[in-house]
Amino acid sequence: MREMLVAPIPRWAIVSGKTLGGATVATLQGMLILVLAGGAGVPYNPVLLVTLILELLVLSFTLTALGVVLASRIKNMQAFMAVNQLVLLPLLFLSGAMFPLANLPTWLHVLTRIDPVTYAVDPMRRAVFEHLSVAPAVLHVLSPGLTWGSWTVSVGMEVGLVFVLGLGLLGVAIAEFNRDE
Repeated sequence: MREMLVAPIPRWAIVSGKTLGGATVATLQGMLILVLAGGAGVPYNPVLLVTLILELLVLSFTLTALGVVLASRIKNMQAFMAVNQLVLLPLLFLSGAMFPLANLPTWLHVLTRIDPVTYAVDPMRRAVFEHLSVAPAVLHVLSPGLTWGSWTVSVGMEVGLVFVLGLGLLGVAIAEFNRDE
């Protein structure tokens, strides 16, 4: 990344391009997984696929922006890779993508509510379960939705939170790369 900063274009353009390019690559990789989702019983409904791709793009943008922020602060490539994994893996495990979030201890429940990946995984799960025919009791267990107290957070708010966080992280990355060294 630092080598690109000598290019005769504004630094914000380099950082934005790097973030959007990384988000595009990550979204394309996620689309490969969607191709295989039919094997797990997920229907190939065009509306579902477009919804999942858009939600995946928002998540990819935010995580790439986080990576660019980390890259702006860490000078050593090996240290960046280690710190990146140290940050991303807990976010993934706390999101509910791998394990259900029900019946967690209070302290873990609080951590899942401040994990931005949780707010990207839940809308994807809801979109998939809207296109499956499952008993309401099973649906309540497998896709209960995120709640703040007794209020269920809407899908629009979840996606919006993740997107705004991504824009904020992009702003931080631009500010970091604009600093004189």
